[in-house]
Amino acid sequence: MNVNPGASRRPAMLGATCIALAALCVPGQALAQDAENGLPATTAVARVPDNIINMVLVTVNGDPILLTELRSMLEDRMTLLRQQMPAEEIEAQMPALTTQILAGMVDQKMMLQRADLVGITIDANMVDRQIQNLRETNGFSTDAQLNAALEQMGLTMDQLREQLRDNLRQQRLAYDEVQRQIFVSETEISDYYVGNPDLFTAPEQVRLEQLVFIGEPSALRDQAFEAASEVQAGADASTVGEKYVNGQHVADTGSFIAIADLTEGLAVEVPALPVGAFSDPIETTFGYSIVKVVERSEQNVAELDDAREAIRQRLTSDKSQARMNKYVRNLRDKASIEIVDSRFGGILALWEASEESDDAEATSRR
Repeated sequence: MNVNPGASRRPAMLGATCIALAALCVPGQALAQDAENGLPATTAVARVPDNIINMVLVTVNGDPILLTELRSMLEDRMTLLRQQMPAEEIEAQMPALTTQILAGMVDQKMMLQRADLVGITIDANMVDRQIQNLRETNGFSTDAQLNAALEQMGLTMDQLREQLRDNLRQQRLAYDEVQRQIFVSETEISDYYVGNPDLFTAPEQVRLEQLVFIGEPSALRDQAFEAASEVQAGADASTVGEKYVNGQHVADTGSFIAIADLTEGLAVEVPALPVGAFSDPIETTFGYSIVKVVERSEQNVAELDDAREAIRQRLTSDKSQARMNKYVRNLRDKASIEIVDSRFGGILALWEASEESDDAEATSRR
């Protein structure tokens, strides 16, 4: 890769221009995911003054990425973020967000250039189907509703069609040059199943009916044991619960809860309780609970045959992501990338950190 003044590294996600009518998905992974993966979340990026209308920020094999394009992508992302976090938090993340978006735009540009080189085209019918899917997904019954949503986003129908076409071209490129070569063997499936038993084990679960007494246990003990005697003798638990000021009947909801998710006292006692009978009072963190196990589901381990397809999909997805990262990295290595405005040189650190993360993950899989 030839970079002036530096080089660039950042894996592009499949479908880097994925469209949702709420907003446009930003190329690359989510900002929070970058932080979780140890990628730099505060790479310094100076903002271009608002009085600069347009300028070239980066060129990729001679093709420019413009300030207006970055601002448009950034505003799309901001539309989503404003619904998810306060303004001051968005402001704090703007440098990293700007870096992430620009790095993804570079990767997208390289993929579209590659699609041009290998002759990938998308016909109008495929774009029409994508638009119809968007209408159905977003509940738009008329073109007017769709156009109104696009207008709110600052998009025209022609712009939407162009972005959908680019997205489909990238997906086709990824399939032709990466995904179609991925194969998951039976040995890999078996090894994954054996090596990850917790993923295929459903824990013991129960359905419960309870009488609970909330308060200081020492003050509730007599009430709780008296109530337990009544329901154990066959009295209606709801009626008994109404007799006591601190008592409350908790009916069976029909939902199972894992033993491990019960409060500390119940998690110890419930596994030994028979089905269908109320227990003696069990002291808990909130007081006392008198419990009836309505139904018990024993711990169950899925058979390999039942888990095979889910494992195949998981391994296929993992391989696809790893190979896409490598594929885009190879495109970047062969590209001539010029960072025209040095204020955006932070994409270099982002790519380098991502590359190191990819290498570390590849090493751990060996």
